[in-house]
Amino acid sequence: MTKVIELKSAPSLPKIFARAVATSKAHNGKGGLPDIQVVRRGVQVDPDALADYDHVCGFTLREQLPATYLHNLVFPLQVTLFADKSYPYPLMGSVHLDNTLTVRRPIRLGEPLDLSTWATNARPHKSGVQVDVVSQAHVGDELVWEGLATYLYRGQKIDGDVPERPEESEAPDGAGMIWRLPSSLGRRFAAVSGDVNPIHMNSVTAKAMGFPSTIVHGMWSQAAMLAAIENRLPDAYVARMSFRKPVLIPGTTRLVAHQTAESWDLALRNNRKGTVLARGEVAPIS
Repeated sequence: MTKVIELKSAPSLPKIFARAVATSKAHNGKGGLPDIQVVRRGVQVDPDALADYDHVCGFTLREQLPATYLHNLVFPLQVTLFADKSYPYPLMGSVHLDNTLTVRRPIRLGEPLDLSTWATNARPHKSGVQVDVVSQAHVGDELVWEGLATYLYRGQKIDGDVPERPEESEAPDGAGMIWRLPSSLGRRFAAVSGDVNPIHMNSVTAKAMGFPSTIVHGMWSQAAMLAAIENRLPDAYVARMSFRKPVLIPGTTRLVAHQTAESWDLALRNNRKGTVLARGEVAPIS
C-alpha cells in the first residue's frame, strides 16, 4: 500500500535538508525504493515570489507560470521524500543528472495546484545508482504539468548492468548569448528556489565536495535557457535537459540555441573552452 505524506503548507527547506542529512547516516543503499507519495493540495502561487524568481532567471513578468517554476514548487516535496527514513539513498553527494518538464497547457497564476511526487526506477550507473523522481501538477482532475528528475547517488550500489547512454547528435555551437555569472548567483537562486545546498553558496563546502569553486544550480541553468527563448515557446511542449558539467561561478558561459522546424536544440557552453555544460531540447506536443 502506498504511504501518502500530505503537506498542509510549504515546509521549511533548511529544516528538511538538515533532517535529510541526519537520516543519511542510516542509509545504506540496500533494499528497494519505498512506496511513498508526497502530496500538497490547493497550492496558490505567491505573485511576489514568482516575480523574484522570474527576475533571477530572466523570465518576463506575466500571468503564466514558467515550466521550471513548477519544479520549484515540487522541490520541497522531493526533499521531504529524500528525508524519509525509508528512502535508501543519501541526499548529500547526490547529483541532478537530467530533468524533463512537460507542459500540457499554459498554467496561469491564480490556478490552485495539486502537487505530487514519488520515486521510481532505481538502476545502476557507472558512478553509483540513478533514480527517477516523478512529479505532477493537477488543476482539479486535469494533469497540466509533469516533471521527471533523474538523480545520481554516487558510491551506492544496486544489482544489474549499467545501461549505455544512447547516441545523440553533436551539441550546437557557434555564436550565442554571453552570460557573465557572478559569484552571488548561487545565493540569489537559493533565495528564490529554497535549494540551500551549500555547494551552490559556499566555496569551502563546494571544494570539500570535490568542486574547484561554487557551482550554479542545474535548475537555474535550465530556467535561464528556457527564458532565453520564452517568446518562441509553444503552449504545450516537452523540455529535456541534461546537466553535463558543473557551471562554476564566477564564470562566463555562452548559450547556443538552434531552431529546427518547431523544435529547439540548446547548449550552454564554457565560453572560453567551449565545453558543453548543459544540453537541452524543446519540442512541441499536440
